[in-house]
Amino acid sequence: MIELDFLFIYEHKVRELENLCLMKYELDRRGYRTKIIYVDDAHNALEDRPVYYAKVLCTMACYDNYTLYWHTKEFVKFDKVIDLQWENIVYEKDENREGAYKNYWGIGKDVVHVSWGNQNVRRLLNVAHLDEKKVKLTGHVGMDFLKEPLSKYYLSKEELFEKYELPMDKKIILFASPYFGDSLPDNYIQGMCKSFGEDWIDYYEFMCTSQKIVLQWFEKICTELTNTIIIFRPHPGHPSKMAEKLEKKCPNFRIIAGESVKQWILVCDKVYTGNSSVVVEAFFAKKMCQLLFPLPTTPGFELKLIADSKKITSYEEFYQSILADKEEFPTPEKSIEDIYLIDWEKPNYVKFADMAEEVLRDDYYSLTKRQLWKYREYTPKQSLVRIFAAIKPLYDLYLLLLKNTKLKWKPLEYQRRVREKTRKQDYEIEKQHAHELTSEEEIADIISRIKYAIEN
Repeated sequence: MIELDFLFIYEHKVRELENLCLMKYELDRRGYRTKIIYVDDAHNALEDRPVYYAKVLCTMACYDNYTLYWHTKEFVKFDKVIDLQWENIVYEKDENREGAYKNYWGIGKDVVHVSWGNQNVRRLLNVAHLDEKKVKLTGHVGMDFLKEPLSKYYLSKEELFEKYELPMDKKIILFASPYFGDSLPDNYIQGMCKSFGEDWIDYYEFMCTSQKIVLQWFEKICTELTNTIIIFRPHPGHPSKMAEKLEKKCPNFRIIAGESVKQWILVCDKVYTGNSSVVVEAFFAKKMCQLLFPLPTTPGFELKLIADSKKITSYEEFYQSILADKEEFPTPEKSIEDIYLIDWEKPNYVKFADMAEEVLRDDYYSLTKRQLWKYREYTPKQSLVRIFAAIKPLYDLYLLLLKNTKLKWKPLEYQRRVREKTRKQDYEIEKQHAHELTSEEEIADIISRIKYAIEN
């Protein structure tokens, strides 16, 4: 096993990787052993026994037993968990609903949770009823990239535009899509309805219809203002077929999923989004961002963050906004401050590292043996298999027999077929998510740029 102090597991590269590299940079600087891996790496998913032993596991989320098992499968052994909770903001209807999916179940009640602002702290204590000592207010590490000195981390406008073949002499408009694609499979929709209520399907219909209208606005703008290029940034993990059709039709409409949204916010002339926290990133970057709402949001699903924000609801308003030299920021600072800790002095990544050190040192945060066994929710048969796998000499012999294909014993043949089927399934998942994979070289490059920005 590879022994680590902190193991970070991510889901969406563009949302999380830079933030994790910043955390890793600071913890490495303090002398800790750290590593970053992808949640659906097929090689790890196929492991029968732990590859990594982490004193502290840092997950993308830890809502319940299943979420944690999805992160760890059988290849991670750990003592403590920090839930980074990259989806820190919940739908308005779930703010005070104890039974809400994001208010935690099972092992989710026992781990450490990161909170970006005081509103989330109140929800975790008063509604989810979590242990006060395990709720940590650190702010959002990603916001550090939008402030000095880390804003120097990103590519310059010239470098970025050259990379994506964008002209320097045209107005570049960024639309950070808040929409969950427009072709979700039925099983995904059913899962979301199970997690967030049957009315989530109404919210999905709202998103699809809103996206259709907004894309019609974009087509008009691209036709009328030929000196303008609109960059459509899909919601992470959710491509849009409607947007793909428009891209083929309009040469000045581009779909670009690469780079983090913060990179594009810093260099584009104007930024637009909808029912999304992207407006906060624009606030920290001190860039203008307007909110496109061609339709009223499904009741209960509008983010509290933007409930009192000014919204653009018609094409005429959008057109005038494109042309305007000066505009008023749509979301009041007080609405942002309650949800995102605003601290222009001490970086959030330093607060996170201070907290992570505390969790590492203090046995109070250790999970019990019972908790570490129970969260996997093994069937009796699976429990016997795991006990057998833990007996190294016997299990090594079993693996040796499996590899010897000359042995045609029926139980071994059956296990070979099961393993081959699982292997194919896991590699198919990895192939579908190939754009999410990272490498040690990419991580080292990101950290090198972070180091340059901070230390120079």
